[in-house]
Amino acid sequence: AAVAGTGRDGVITEKDVRAAHETAQKAPAAAPAAAQAAAPASVGDMADEIIPMEGMRKLIADNMQASLQNAAQLTVFVEADVTEMVALREAMLARHKKDPDYRLSYNDIICFAVCRALKQHPIMNSTLQADGIHLHKHVNLGVAVSLETGLIVPNVKNAEACSLEELKGQVRDVAKRSRQGGLSMDEIQGGSFTISNVSMLGVDGFTPIINPPETAILGVGRVVEKAGVAEGVVCPRKMMTLSLTFNHMVTDGGPAMNFLRTLADMLEKPVRMLG
Repeated sequence: AAVAGTGRDGVITEKDVRAAHETAQKAPAAAPAAAQAAAPASVGDMADEIIPMEGMRKLIADNMQASLQNAAQLTVFVEADVTEMVALREAMLARHKKDPDYRLSYNDIICFAVCRALKQHPIMNSTLQADGIHLHKHVNLGVAVSLETGLIVPNVKNAEACSLEELKGQVRDVAKRSRQGGLSMDEIQGGSFTISNVSMLGVDGFTPIINPPETAILGVGRVVEKAGVAEGVVCPRKMMTLSLTFNHMVTDGGPAMNFLRTLADMLEKPVRMLG
C-alpha cells in the first residue's frame, strides 16, 4: 500500500518495489512508523460490524443448540402432488369471492390436515420429558413466525377440535399478535407439534430443527408446477415438498414416515381429511 505504481494504469512494477526498498533503507526510522500508521488506518476502514449475541437471538441460539444436543434428529422427505389441494383452495376462494376479507392459504389447509394426521399417529404428537414420553390427548399446534428480531413459535391449544375456518382464524390471530406483541406465556409454551412454512421464501425443502421437547416438526416448501402423470397421462401437476424432522430417541423411522405419508395422502386427496 505504501508503494506508488508507475506502470500502466498504476500497476506496481519491480522497479517501483526496488525504489521503495531503497528509500526505506535510506530512512529506516521513518519507514516503519509510516507503515504502522497506514496499517491501523487500513484495518479501521475494514472493521466488521458486530451484532451482540443477546436478547431473542441468544435465546433462539441456546434453544436450537440444546435441541441438537438433546435429540437424535433425522429428517425424511416426500414430494406430494397437491393439485387437488390447490383446486380446493381455489374453489373455496371462489365461493367466498363476495367477501373481500375472506382469506385461505395453503398453510391453513396444511394445519388442518396435520391435526387430522396426528390423531392417527399419536406418537408424533408427543414430548420427551424427564419422566418419559408424554403422549398428548390434544394437539397444541405450533406455527413458526418470523420476526425482525428472530423466530417465535406460538401455538393453538386443542387445535384438533377446530374446523378449518376456526383453526385458520386462531392461527392468524396468534401470528398477528406475535408480530405486534401481545402473546401470553401459555401461547408460547406447551406446544406438542410445530409447522415451519418457508414457501413464501421460494424454498422447496429444508431440514427444520425440532422445537424441544416436542418429538417432531414439519417443514413446508413452496408449490411448484411440474410435469407429472395423472391417470396415465403426462400433464402439469402442482407439487410440494414436505420434510419431517423427528427425534429418533422417541420413535423410529417407520412411524414417522407413516405419519408423513398419511399427511401427504390427505393433501393429495383432501377428502381423506374428512375420515
